[in-house]
Amino acid sequence: MRRRAPDSLHAVSALFCLAAALVLTAAARGEDVTAVLSRPDKPAATLRAEERDGRTFLSVNDAVLALDGTMTFDEKTRSYEIRLKGRSAVFGVDAALAVVDTKLVSLGAPVRGQGALAWAEPEFFQKVVGPMAGLSLTWDRATRTLSVRRSEIVEIAVESSVADLGESTKIVLRFSQTPSYAVEATAEQVVLHVPNAHLSATSPERLLDSPRVARLLVRGGDVTIVFREKGLLANVYALGAPPRLVVDVTRGSSSAAPGAGARASVPAPGPSPALKAKTVVLDPGHGGVEEGAKGPGGLLEKDATLALAKTAQEVLQRRGYRVITTRGSDATVGLDDRAAAANAAKADVFLSIHCNASRAATAHGTEVYYLSLDASDRAAALLADSENAAPAATPNTAEKNAAVRDLDLILWDLAQNQHLSASARLAEIVQADFNRLLGITTRGVKQAPFRVLVGVNAPAVLVEVAFITNPDEEARIGSDAFRRQVADTLAGSVDTYFRTADAVAPVPYAPKPPGKS
Repeated sequence: MRRRAPDSLHAVSALFCLAAALVLTAAARGEDVTAVLSRPDKPAATLRAEERDGRTFLSVNDAVLALDGTMTFDEKTRSYEIRLKGRSAVFGVDAALAVVDTKLVSLGAPVRGQGALAWAEPEFFQKVVGPMAGLSLTWDRATRTLSVRRSEIVEIAVESSVADLGESTKIVLRFSQTPSYAVEATAEQVVLHVPNAHLSATSPERLLDSPRVARLLVRGGDVTIVFREKGLLANVYALGAPPRLVVDVTRGSSSAAPGAGARASVPAPGPSPALKAKTVVLDPGHGGVEEGAKGPGGLLEKDATLALAKTAQEVLQRRGYRVITTRGSDATVGLDDRAAAANAAKADVFLSIHCNASRAATAHGTEVYYLSLDASDRAAALLADSENAAPAATPNTAEKNAAVRDLDLILWDLAQNQHLSASARLAEIVQADFNRLLGITTRGVKQAPFRVLVGVNAPAVLVEVAFITNPDEEARIGSDAFRRQVADTLAGSVDTYFRTADAVAPVPYAPKPPGKS
């Protein structure tokens, strides 16, 4: 015969079930729980946490503070910034993305925000916070513990290239694997710290014949760039495929501040830009043996773009711009030569002028492109392939030879990378102006890997003005009135760009994630 359990035991069991139900209900509502940040070198820290629909969210603020970092919230942009171990990460709550220094990090889910407080799933700490601190993190959901351990020392090979480009010196450091890094800048040098790594270089110390950089040293986990004179400025940013760090060294009106962070100090404001004429480089597409597209009436793209560029040059010069063209006659000019000519002229903007083509005779409208190593659609990819098939080299002057050699030294996708945000803004302005002022159907701003844009060390766009293969648009392209309209429109776009450029804060370039339009 079974014995009945005491009433007290039933009461305890009922209380346990009630407590469990309350916990589950709290978790479903997202009520507070706690988690632990466990470190071998310091006492464990308590993190605020929430359980929502079976997912755990940890307080980013608590974790950053426990790791001796700082975190700020910009109410206007609804974005957060972490500063930790000399590095910076920026993220918002709308997209599952973060920008660490200048590298885009994809997340499984967006961060949640409650005013100045940010809540993220453990993946965020493993992919963003941990690498910034030079730590690897593991998450144990059963115990709600975020465990920290120092990364093992790894061997990373590094190679360096140095190129003097006008008013800046570029140092490109190529790594055998993607490094975490922090920047320490002083008036005399800049040091790149790569935590938990031993860097090996064929030439650990290089003496340089550069007007701005005297020596480059690779020792332990540090790369030291010694300036030739005090007060130079260093701007550091990362590139991928292969992993690289780029250091731009320039002269400025103020000394670099120690500990300036991943993007070292910003020059003090100089004279008004209006006191110096801006340089616009116009690039008439094709030329010489490269005829480009041909209209049904026989108009060649190379002739149409040259005529358009000459008219635009006249209009821009009357507005006070210094205008350089990559060709002034029916001459063959290589794609790299065009970029080199723009860099030698110290271009402030670069406009490559083309006429579009399509198998569909009714295709019409304007397309404006800026650079991406991935095309925005298949049509853009095909167009870029067609344009990139042009001759790559022609006889050069000594000045152009030097500029082409510089392009080879800094790798062909380097120069334009730092101008992509500005190039996108310029492209949007040109697109809007063509649509409004010319009454041409705008086919939209697009991106493609145009070789002619890649090496330009300035904001650069390629404008497919109209379809030369459309009989109606071919007739317009060939008319003086249309050329004047195009020239006036481009000049107005350039005016707008320079008028607004100083008012727009530069942002790190973040490519669109796969599948996003």
